Amino acid sequence: MWIAKGTLLGFWLFGFGTMAWLYFALYRNLRPNSAVSISVFSGLTTANPYWWAALALCLVLGLAIARSWSGPLSLWIALLVTGLVPAGCLALFLVIVYKLKHVSRGPGMIACLLVWRMK
Repeated sequence: MWIAKGTLLGFWLFGFGTMAWLYFALYRNLRPNSAVSISVFSGLTTANPYWWAALALCLVLGLAIARSWSGPLSLWIALLVTGLVPAGCLALFLVIVYKLKHVSRGPGMIACLLVWRMK
């Protein structure tokens, strides 16, 4: 059971840490009504070795904490519920990537965006 709790805690730390990292690296200095390329996201996340090292560190830290301290049941329920926020952000990002890939294969990027915007 401590492995499941530690993995949950590790992914929770990693999810909110990634959101904080993206905020401080991207959005804090971003002007209003501007866009960020998907390559910037991948450069800061999946293409960044520090991001992968942070994933390993968060999992190890979560497993170590769960092994040494069981914690009350309400803590683990709260972690599970609040962990839906970064999971929802990840799902939203994946849907946007899918839509952009689908739109870029069409007759033209501008025409597809105009049609998509009108729907």
